[in-house]
Amino acid sequence: MTAIAPFLFSHATGRVIFAPDALPQLPQLAEQAGCRKACLIVDPFVLGGPLEERLRDLLGGLGPVLHAVPQHEPDSDSVEAARDVLLASGADLVVALGGGSAMDTAKAARMLASNGVAADALANPRGMTMTPHASLFVCLPTTAGTGSEVSESAIVAKAGTDYKMVLRSAEMAADVALLDPDLGVSAPPKVTATAGYDAVTHAVEAFGSKLASPLTDPFAVSAMRLLGANLERAWRDPEDREARAACLIGAMQAGIAFNSAHLGLAHAIAGAMGALHHTPHGLANALALPWTTAFNEAALGDKATVIAECIGGPGGGSGARESAAEALSRLRHAIELDIGLDSEVPDESARDRLAESAMGSGQVRMNVRLADRGQVRVIVEHMRRPTGGGAPHLNL
Repeated sequence: MTAIAPFLFSHATGRVIFAPDALPQLPQLAEQAGCRKACLIVDPFVLGGPLEERLRDLLGGLGPVLHAVPQHEPDSDSVEAARDVLLASGADLVVALGGGSAMDTAKAARMLASNGVAADALANPRGMTMTPHASLFVCLPTTAGTGSEVSESAIVAKAGTDYKMVLRSAEMAADVALLDPDLGVSAPPKVTATAGYDAVTHAVEAFGSKLASPLTDPFAVSAMRLLGANLERAWRDPEDREARAACLIGAMQAGIAFNSAHLGLAHAIAGAMGALHHTPHGLANALALPWTTAFNEAALGDKATVIAECIGGPGGGSGARESAAEALSRLRHAIELDIGLDSEVPDESARDRLAESAMGSGQVRMNVRLADRGQVRVIVEHMRRPTGGGAPHLNL
């Protein structure tokens, strides 16, 4: 037996509750915790619609204050605005409902409120130790994607720059992750696709990370199996609640895995694309992952076969006969994310800057195969070409 390397596993989320129509459990959770006032940080689509009315009915006795986040990834301005609303509300129940932006904003806003400092004072690796916020914190993801409901971190851009701060502490994690597949039924197919491929990327990169361990690998493998078998189903049929439930659980499992194992080269590139070009994160990962997996394939060893088998799924190509990169390429093509990089990064100088910026990410060091700037630049160049669902080929 091969010796097991030392590892650290971290998971601070207190409870994960999954149930169809789980939303009505909010009042009971609030009552059990003795909450008196609610602040809800939500995606913009919630306001003015039936979901806002339902939330106000459920939490009417707690005088709910609703704050919608902007339609972009969190930055220092939007997080500070949420903090101000939270402080003014005096809430002891904080609910984040939406995608990763709403949940990350709520996570960061609570820490800014309880620590009395700006986001950059909390940013890792030299950030101050965070003081907990005196509230019950519940996260309800409306998409199967980021896994933010079970992670201990938030990514916050510094407004007006391309710098992204990482805030991380066990104090940031949700007390309760409430998984309700019914909340995702109305999501447009493009949102299901990009969020789902983000979750796939989390699972694949956590599985292949240098910090993967005997505790993170089972979560990553289960996530890949669930997403490989169900993401295309959920994309094709928004009413397929069984597929949506499987993707929601898979995204959560991937979040638990990457919380300890971290990620890799696809996320390094995707993060730079978001900072420099405001590319939606799931789309950026879809552009990168088949190519970075082709780069990593030899270093992954037997894990490459596992990835191919998991992503193959029922009726999904040739399963283990595919390479890992080919399986990921085929899935990307099936959900109509097989586009070229030129639509997002238009010229050679921008691609040069993208490669340079990606090398500044700490995820590069977590990648199973160490990459230099020249190799990342080659990967970026290959990302310009759709694969048509076939195997990506790199000469690296």
